[in-house]
Amino acid sequence: PLYFNAEQEVSQKIISLIRSPQQLSQIDIEQKIKELEKKYKIYFAQEQKQAIKEVLLHRVLILTGGPGTGKTTTTIGLIELFEELGLKIVLAAPTGRAAKKLSEATGRTAKTIHRLLAYNPKERCFTKNEQNPLRAEVVILDEVSMIDILLMHSLLKAVTENTFLILIGDIDQLPSVGPGNLLKDLIDSEVIPVIR
Repeated sequence: PLYFNAEQEVSQKIISLIRSPQQLSQIDIEQKIKELEKKYKIYFAQEQKQAIKEVLLHRVLILTGGPGTGKTTTTIGLIELFEELGLKIVLAAPTGRAAKKLSEATGRTAKTIHRLLAYNPKERCFTKNEQNPLRAEVVILDEVSMIDILLMHSLLKAVTENTFLILIGDIDQLPSVGPGNLLKDLIDSEVIPVIR
């Protein structure tokens, strides 16, 4: 029942996020992409430009691909876009190593999901939840293939309806230690926009 309920509630929360109305100010996305390319001296591939555009249309987005396919570069573009819109962003990953890598790649602070949700070892629960949600308008999660269903359930409890959720990962990477094949199942659902 524990895992069944977690799956049901994760599904319901993602659907409610997808259905939540968007109120982003209209910005010239093509111009923004050109500015980012100039700033970082890079050229976004068509798929990367598509990911940046999709974020303006959907609250939940999956960014997937193997190593070296441009997920990090796209993530930086997304962060810059959200910062331009004045939105508060949090970056997180399931492990300390993955969080450190994300911090180094983006030049911003990234935390483990446990630290983000303020895990209380004495009570054996997260301090951040429905009653005490995350104060962020954008949550960017890296290495999502390593997140099990219970951790995702805890995270989504702390996410409000007007949050943007960006899920980044590679289904061929390490699977979660705990139960659930979250990233693959979300991609297979065909409910969330996926940029490969």
